[in-house]
Amino acid sequence: MGVSGGRSGFRVAVVGAGIAGVATTRVLSEHGFDCVVFEKHSKVGGLWSDNYYGASVQMPKSLYMYPDEVHDEDASEFMRKDEVCDYLERIIDKHDIRNFFRFNTLVTDMTQIEGGLWRLTVKDLKADVSSEETFDYLVMCNGTFSSKPHRPSFPGQEKFEGKIIHSSEWRSPDEFDGKKIVIVGNGKSAVDASMVAGEVGERAVQLVRRMHWFSTSHIGFIPTEKVMFTRLFQMMLPPFYSSSSTYKTLHKLAAPVRWLYFRTLEALMLTNYRLPRRLWPKSRLELDMLQTALFDGPPKYRAALRSGKIDLKMTGIDEIKEKSVVLSSGEEVEADLIVLATGWDKTIELFNEEILNRLEVEEDGIWMYKNILPPGIDRMAFIGSNAFTAINPMTHVVQAKWLAAILTNEMPTPSRKEMEQDIWDMKQSRRAITPMNTMRASCIQLHMQSYHDDLLKDMNVNIRKRSGLMGWIEHYFYMITPTGENEVVKRCPPTASSC
Repeated sequence: MGVSGGRSGFRVAVVGAGIAGVATTRVLSEHGFDCVVFEKHSKVGGLWSDNYYGASVQMPKSLYMYPDEVHDEDASEFMRKDEVCDYLERIIDKHDIRNFFRFNTLVTDMTQIEGGLWRLTVKDLKADVSSEETFDYLVMCNGTFSSKPHRPSFPGQEKFEGKIIHSSEWRSPDEFDGKKIVIVGNGKSAVDASMVAGEVGERAVQLVRRMHWFSTSHIGFIPTEKVMFTRLFQMMLPPFYSSSSTYKTLHKLAAPVRWLYFRTLEALMLTNYRLPRRLWPKSRLELDMLQTALFDGPPKYRAALRSGKIDLKMTGIDEIKEKSVVLSSGEEVEADLIVLATGWDKTIELFNEEILNRLEVEEDGIWMYKNILPPGIDRMAFIGSNAFTAINPMTHVVQAKWLAAILTNEMPTPSRKEMEQDIWDMKQSRRAITPMNTMRASCIQLHMQSYHDDLLKDMNVNIRKRSGLMGWIEHYFYMITPTGENEVVKRCPPTASSC
């Protein structure tokens, strides 16, 4: 759906002021759209504005940034939550878009009315007053992890005399001091909590269903990001769903090369891990990377596993007693505190039944055209909230540029038939390589550059920075970074002359 005539007065509601919301607002406002951003917190940052103690980005700062906005030199290599928020605050002031943001404002209801317009009910949390507003277009930017904490229930937990908290509620290391702590989970928050529990707690037990591959600073002698963040590495992964049939055929023929490549990487990574054999991941690296968040396994964490400061057990919980946890293995461990580092449930409570039916929610997520447009709903897009990659800020900018190209008629809106065919292809591919999980529809992960290239090609953008042999070498072998791709992103429509 493109905009005919002037864009001034074409109102766009943006829900969420995190990384995706800021990127979307900046791109759309630069091209004349009247944006209003609703954010329930008191500042930009989304999840980062209210997170657990010590929360930090799991990628180096050179990867967690917008293409044209570098971080301050003194920012931490793995940025803390407050540094992420400061980065976003600086950007909205630099680009003079703060006036588009309404903080402490919660969207409580949304309805599509006559003409495809959106009527939103919003609540001013400070004044405790609700009101209704009408918009021409709705963009959901409320994030993959901005929903409610996932809290699994266990038999007998009501009898537990200690505390059971979700990792997002953890605010101080003092909460772990001298306690016997059981941490449930195997992601970034579980690793962070386990390290602190191993240092200040009486005992730290981490429970995982299975070990996943995690990154270290180097693979052999090469920095990890220089191995994994290249198009060559992307070519070694299972083909992205939109790859041509010729590419997929050649990919199959190269199977022995790819097998040797990943087994070599696994051997080098295990050498860096220096963990007991029982803690080695059993899944293949190339498949594991496409289904989970690739997080950093700090040396401190690996050392704690080796020394026993963190007692990692590959089992679950069968029962919780007054002062202990009974494991599926039959072992019983004492506990004063249980930390559920079990992720988030994507809530869809904001949508009424009619919208939910049109979104066609499935058990593995909401499947959308290019992970942006729901084919059953006009005048609605999802930026960031339905696409999870290894370098989210870069992804959000490319998505926002793609949406802007549609809204400015620089790119035609695909028909519903085209959208549904694309979604069918995506489902077949992703379901074949990714085990069932509730976020499978949005899990792009290390396929991110294939995804970015797909969106850029839709906009007729030349994804090569330069021609010739050196251009070819740079394209496939050089590390992909947001700043490195800025030259390409700047070619995206709408151009200044078309605004």
